[in-house]
Parts: sequence; structure tokens; C-alpha cells
Amino acid sequence: MPLSLSGASAASAGRVTVFRRYSQGGALAPLHWRQIRTALDAMLDVPADSCGCGSYTPTAVELFLLDDAAVAKANARHLGCAGPTNVLSFPGGTDAPGVLLLSLDTLQRECLLYGQDPSEHAIRLLAHGMGHLCGLDHGPVMDALCEQFMDAAWAALCSEEA
Repeated sequence: MPLSLSGASAASAGRVTVFRRYSQGGALAPLHWRQIRTALDAMLDVPADSCGCGSYTPTAVELFLLDDAAVAKANARHLGCAGPTNVLSFPGGTDAPGVLLLSLDTLQRECLLYGQDPSEHAIRLLAHGMGHLCGLDHGPVMDALCEQFMDAAWAALCSEEA
């Protein structure tokens, strides 16, 4: 089933498109959409096979910033799971970008529950989603690749501020 998330406003810069479909998303997002785009663009430059897993990094990614209701609907429709989750990943292909759905509600809730910095947690969730876009399941190999994704994202964000 194809994803259908019409009505989203989009910001694109070549390989990364950020769709803002949550009216309060600007207030809930711990990073500006341009920073999110920068972070994802840097993650796309990390070769997935650098962790020795033989995976591939997608060539492009679309990120949808959503509320819990929209993520719960996608979770039920595509994975048969009830309720929202923090991030959902839908690998693309040679002609289609990978798709990430990030629940800003769940991100904020997890930050409060676990005492995490919202910006750090957002980058961690994006890296986790990218790991799945690379075809990896949970485990040490995915964890190692996610660390590389996070390092690349923070390096790009820090150089952007300089």
C-alpha cells in the first residue's frame, strides 16, 4: 500500500524533503526543519557498508513530521500495530526515496519520560529510522551504523553554526 499523506507542506533540497503536516509541529520540533534537513543530508553521506553489514544507504529520504494520530494510523495500516510509535521507516528503492514518519508527540513524551534532550533524541530517532531504511534490523550492527549517522549529523549541524 502506498503512503498517502496529502496536505503536507514540503521543503526540499535535492536528496532530502521535509514535510510538515502537523500544525503545532513548529512548536514541538526541537530542531528547525532546515536543521533536520541538514542532519538527514549528512546521514545520507555515510556509507552503510562502512559497518561491514553489506547494506546500502538510500539516495534520498522524505521525512514527514506528524502527530501521534497520523503515525498510529500508518502503524496500523502498514504494520498491523496499534497505537503510535516514535519513528516508522519505509525503504524506497532505486527510483523512490526512503520515507520516515516521525511523531513529534511521541518524541516530546519520550524526552519527558526518559529525561532526554529533545534535539539529541530527535537526531537519535532519525538515525534509527535511517538504519531501517538501510535494511537493518535491531542489533549491534544497526547500533554501530546509527552512531555513525548521529556523528555525521552533529558534525554537519556544528559546522553549519560556525
